[in-house]
Amino acid sequence: MDYLSLIKEQDAEKTALVTETCRYTYGQLARRAQALRDAVGGERACQWIYADTIAEQLIQFLAYAGTNWVPVIAPQTRYGRHDCSQVPPEAACMGVMTSGSSGRPKLWWRTYDSWASFFPAQNGVFGVDKNTVMFCQGSLAFTGNLNMYLGVFSAGGTVIGADGFHPKQWLTMIETYRVNALYMIPAKLFLLMKQMKASGCDADTVTHMISGSQALGKRQAGQLKQVFPMAEIVLYYGSSELNYITYIRDEDMTDDDTLVGRPFAGVHIAMQEDTQEITVSTAGHVLGLSMPYATHDRGYIDDGLLHYLGRSDDICRVNGVSISAYKVERALRECIPDAEGAVVVLRRPHRDELIAYISSSDVWKQDKTRCIAALRRRLLPQEVPDRFIETANLPKNESGKIDKGRLLSMTSSL
Repeated sequence: MDYLSLIKEQDAEKTALVTETCRYTYGQLARRAQALRDAVGGERACQWIYADTIAEQLIQFLAYAGTNWVPVIAPQTRYGRHDCSQVPPEAACMGVMTSGSSGRPKLWWRTYDSWASFFPAQNGVFGVDKNTVMFCQGSLAFTGNLNMYLGVFSAGGTVIGADGFHPKQWLTMIETYRVNALYMIPAKLFLLMKQMKASGCDADTVTHMISGSQALGKRQAGQLKQVFPMAEIVLYYGSSELNYITYIRDEDMTDDDTLVGRPFAGVHIAMQEDTQEITVSTAGHVLGLSMPYATHDRGYIDDGLLHYLGRSDDICRVNGVSISAYKVERALRECIPDAEGAVVVLRRPHRDELIAYISSSDVWKQDKTRCIAALRRRLLPQEVPDRFIETANLPKNESGKIDKGRLLSMTSSL
């Protein structure tokens, strides 16, 4: 079994994918991918996909997955062309990249079953079935997008995919195709919400919202439900190498946005007592990992529910003091709620500086003194950033996460 065979099992006349520029039925997708597959051959090798559009990324992926040319959809071109010399393991049908939010993305290999056997479980939690019309945005190099597309296709649903980063266009597509499910990170959901408020409309066709990669608590979920009144919101926690780990529905969210919920069926979580590092056992892992696997994420379990406290490597040393970047960034979100924020350390010969980058914010512009005072009440003195830099938008990688590597590059010129 492979993903092209999965596509061929669906109703050939039903719409599978719509983007800004094209529409494919399941039959048309299968024929385009099969024609490309018929032309490939040769020794086993890694096949990087550099296509610019979602549709072409998907067609090439479907064509190569299950052949000797094992596909990997390449992330942003700023990393340059990728090494093609690595021969994929015999069991691999595809490669996936980590997000690279804290460094260069890492390549892992997956079997078909490591994802496909989990589709019924994830679709059950996310409310995905043959009637699903799901809106997603961005490249399939983001593992979360590729997984969600294939999960929807396995159920016979339809994906409305936006290549461009244009919230006004997203709203048009959602209304035109009567989208009933959204899959986006919280930052994009709030951009969409802002656009909807500006347009004076709501989206009562949307019954499911799936989000991950960023924190989301009861207050933020309530804001989203003002414009998506019929939607159930599900926030998940997961990783490229382990697939989905935990989830929480909006009805169970609290004011504590570290809460990321209960494990998916078949997934087991535990903590390392000395480091608070989260360990996971799951059949959905990439090749080459042994279970339980230490995630390098920190957290704790309370009454069977997982709380996420950030990455182990988010602990930074500033003038000899350990500081949790995750804690500082949470405080930025609480005190400047209409902005995104991230902190990096600027190394000076005699003194380090903790630099906070924030996206353009009306709250910040109106009263910076009040925002900083609010931060001082939430943070220890050494955790309060030394400098705040407001910029139109923070740099993002393809998963939509803030790209700390590019922020560090920006900081080096200060």
